[in-house]
Order: sequence, then structure tokens, then C-alpha cells
Amino acid sequence: MAIPGGYRFPVPFDDVFPEGAFVLGVEQVFDYDNNGGKSPAKDKQSGKLVWGVQVTDPSARGKNTGVVVKIDADVQPVPPETAPGLPFRPVVFEGLTATAYEQNGRVQFSLRAKEMHAPGKATGTKSAAAQGNAEQKAA
Repeated sequence: MAIPGGYRFPVPFDDVFPEGAFVLGVEQVFDYDNNGGKSPAKDKQSGKLVWGVQVTDPSARGKNTGVVVKIDADVQPVPPETAPGLPFRPVVFEGLTATAYEQNGRVQFSLRAKEMHAPGKATGTKSAAAQGNAEQKAA
């Protein structure tokens, strides 16, 4: 069975980041041409700008703890607020996918997400009104 290049596999956040993830920063991703010129990268599927969220992974245990999760959006995504007592911003990625590729004879993975939010926050899949109605029914 052949898997098409660029296929994005859905992956659970907890499987990729078993001890959570922390945002270090967000930067716009650029494409470079053969002449050294650069232009803002756009996702081939959505046509939206691509943003790189630099994340540190505490489960990496002394290895390279840095990873980038790309998010497609018209404007720069805003990371969650810094949590009291922590030097970084804890984050959860929704709609996380992995794309496998080969580089220097090794299989690597590129991560993408639909959105990011603070742990325990609503995912944006329900409207605020729908969430309020669900809470009232539970009470």
C-alpha cells in the first residue's frame, strides 16, 4: 500500500506530548527561492499563512527538547497566557497531525495543528452559547 506524500496523519496530543507542551514563541514561516529571496509561506491545502509555534517538550529528557508545530491562519496565533509559577506558557494543540518525510536517510515528522489554547480551556468547537446551555442543563 502506498501512502501519498504529504499525507497528514491525525495524532492525539497526549501521545505526542505526554507531559504537556510549553510555547516559547510564534513566528511566521517563510519560503525561500533559489535566489535567496523569501516570501510568506502559505499552506497548499488551505491557502492560509503558515505560523511556526516553537514548543519545548519536557518529556524529551535531555535530548533536543525543541519542536515546531505549524498552524495555518490568516493572522498570527496568540499563545495562551503564562501560568503563575511557570517560566513558559502551557499549551494544548487541537487537530494535531503528523506528516512523515525523509531527510538524510532518517524518517522525520512535521507537526501541524488547527488551533492552540491553554490546558483546560474550551476548544472553540462549540459556541459560547452552546457551552452555556450545556452547563445550565448539567446544573
